[in-house]
Amino acid sequence: MKKNIRKHMINLRKSLNSEEKKELDKQIVTLIRADKRYQQAKTVALFYPMSFEIDLRDLLKDNKVFLFPKVNGLDMTFYPYNDEMRFIKSAFGVYEPEEGTPYIDTIDYMIVPALAIDQNNHRIGYGKGFYDRYLKNHRPKKAVGVIYPFQFINHIEISELDEKLDGYIKG
Repeated sequence: MKKNIRKHMINLRKSLNSEEKKELDKQIVTLIRADKRYQQAKTVALFYPMSFEIDLRDLLKDNKVFLFPKVNGLDMTFYPYNDEMRFIKSAFGVYEPEEGTPYIDTIDYMIVPALAIDQNNHRIGYGKGFYDRYLKNHRPKKAVGVIYPFQFINHIEISELDEKLDGYIKG
């Protein structure tokens, strides 16, 4: 079931033309900036967009400490962003910080990528479990998914490994 949803959502994202995508990304950034939880956060975890993913890098203009993830084995570590930070493509095709000092405190506001989210704040990711493990072991104060409107579905079958989000933002 999840495998079919993943494939379908990836195809739907790929079908967006560049203008539609830019407009939806802009709407999502505006909605994030309007979120009181984001406004109050000092540290915000982002993700570097893979192809066709929501691009949130405009948020880097805001006065926050931004963090980007890097996969180490089965775990994910977050690194504070700076203007000189270089990103390298991982074995998974994800751009990650090349180096840096890991952030070890609790993250105030984590923006989580998703292929689909349901009405109960369950998400479908890419199936490797990195975000679920991070959320289970290092729960941020708020974990919020971001999706395009067509990525909202009524119900997702979950397993004991799946971690629930605190909410979502839909463009």
